[in-house]
Amino acid sequence: MILQPKDTTVAYRCPECGATVFSVVGALALSGDMIKLKCTCGCSELLMQKTDDDKIRLTVPCIFCPSPHHYIVSRSLILNRELFTFPCAYAGVDILFIGSKGAVMKAVEVSDEELRSMIDDTELSNVHEANEGDNLYGDEHIRDMILFVLGDLAEENNIHCGCPDGEGDFLVDQTRDSVRISCKNCGHFKDISCAGTSIDSQALFDCTHLYLQKDEN
Repeated sequence: MILQPKDTTVAYRCPECGATVFSVVGALALSGDMIKLKCTCGCSELLMQKTDDDKIRLTVPCIFCPSPHHYIVSRSLILNRELFTFPCAYAGVDILFIGSKGAVMKAVEVSDEELRSMIDDTELSNVHEANEGDNLYGDEHIRDMILFVLGDLAEENNIHCGCPDGEGDFLVDQTRDSVRISCKNCGHFKDISCAGTSIDSQALFDCTHLYLQKDEN
């Protein structure tokens, strides 16, 4: 019997023409350094880049925002989940869908209905233009990456607090300028700045284990 590599379907919405771009990405392709998925209109593309620690860095066009969003997720998570979706932090609407073909197509259909009920083409254009003048927008990209790195570390049990035997119960809170992850049991926490030049955020993106600290106040 010949085993076929598992195929993963990826879909995103093109912010220029509005079409949903579907592509099948095999397990072997995800082992490469970079994959580019382009819309047929030629005005947008999704990038999937492999990192040195076997994660995938995603650069995703957004129909709401003038610049793409950035996410980091483990390669194994992409290949093993039936469906994984990524939202725009500003609008709270999914802009990227990864998983089996059937699950992705169904999720896109449901999301399209939700989007149509929320906003029309004129309102969408106004949202996009308003975001172009938001000088805090760059921080949202960093926030996206922080949240997904934290989720990845938590799933791999690589977040450590003061609880014995890895029994921490973690909570993530967001403020205008930072993300705080804390343990509800022992109170240990860490604040991570969303500023683009933040040493904390850059250190988080490079780490394989995160250690929370006790509040000394």
